[in-house]
Amino acid sequence: MTRLQIILTAFTASLFCNFADASVPPPPPPPPEGLPAAYDGYSTESLWYAYLFWVRGETVTRREAAFEALRLPGYSDDPVAWRTDLDGPSYTSISWWIPHGTLFAFEEVCPVGDGYANQESCLWRYRSAAFDARERDIHAIAYDTFDGAAFAAHLAEQGVPPEAVTRAYRSDFGQAARVHERLDAMIVSRDIRADSCPGVQDGIEALAQISLPLSPYGPPDGTPPPPPPAPPSGDTQTLTIPAGYFPDMDVTITIESNGAGSMRSLLDALIGPVQACIDSQAD
Repeated sequence: MTRLQIILTAFTASLFCNFADASVPPPPPPPPEGLPAAYDGYSTESLWYAYLFWVRGETVTRREAAFEALRLPGYSDDPVAWRTDLDGPSYTSISWWIPHGTLFAFEEVCPVGDGYANQESCLWRYRSAAFDARERDIHAIAYDTFDGAAFAAHLAEQGVPPEAVTRAYRSDFGQAARVHERLDAMIVSRDIRADSCPGVQDGIEALAQISLPLSPYGPPDGTPPPPPPAPPSGDTQTLTIPAGYFPDMDVTITIESNGAGSMRSLLDALIGPVQACIDSQAD
């Protein structure tokens, strides 16, 4: 099978300037006040940043773990289970701003009990994972759980000398379980099928109506100007769309953006109906 990947980068020079200026994250917060300069030779500042940056990095891994936990297998022998029959559009938003970022995917799923040849009961499903938190909420975890004396003892027991704890050093200092519990509590995961939220199907149908000329020469004459870009942010967005138009090829369209208006329009068409359904059920 041939794999065709079309990369569309919606990124203008003017937007890049604004984005570069606005996307520089603020400096990390300093260690808690009132602590000694070092613990048994280990710099307090070095211990703090080794731990803080590990906690911040875990926002990415825990969001991914929550998202993957919702993945359904393609096969199951459980008659009451659902299985994934077809992968649809998926989206990844990665940000320099902690803990911002989103993962979502559309998949056609089928009840195992109806048999693998029966497609009549299959439905589109939407799953996602994102933090309902701000940067200060993540930093609060580090402040609440930082213990310089215990961290220094932890490193000494492992044979890590003080000079090895540089700005690039990362460690959970034995706090992984506590930190993961608090991070996971701030993640909002969604698992929605079209039988409870018709907007899941509506989003797929809206995306299917979009015509995309596969030309390397740019948009054809008469193409309207793109929508205005989103406010500058630190997001790198990737929308991946498996295209079933070619029955004899495996075709994937990958659209990459940093806040382009065209990406926002695609996302509005795809997840706008889903979000409207979520909002209506929350009322």
